[in-house]
Formats: sequence, C-alpha cells, structure tokens
Amino acid sequence: MSDERPERKSDYDPRPFSDARLREEYSREEVERWRQEADESHANWFDVMNNDYGKD
Repeated sequence: MSDERPERKSDYDPRPFSDARLREEYSREEVERWRQEADESHANWFDVMNNDYGKD
C-alpha cells in the first residue's frame, strides 16, 4: 500500500469562499478578541509547562 495521495481532479479551493462568508458572519472585533484569548491561553499553557513545582 502506498502513502501517496491521489491527485485531485479539480483545482477548486473552497477557502476563499469560506473566508468571505466568515467575514460576513463575524466582525473584525470578534475575530481580534478570539486571537487575543488564544494568545492568552497559549501563554498560560506555557506558564504551566514551565512551572518548577514538583521537579525538585
């Protein structure tokens, strides 16, 4: 069995349509708030990962 994927028969890329539809559904402010929340969650996760508690 080969790991190669079969070639796509169409060059259709649904992302531009999806991105445009999402831009209509959500405001720039909502998206920016989600990005900030994701950045904060990411920083908090690394705080937990770098915690020295219990390593001594």
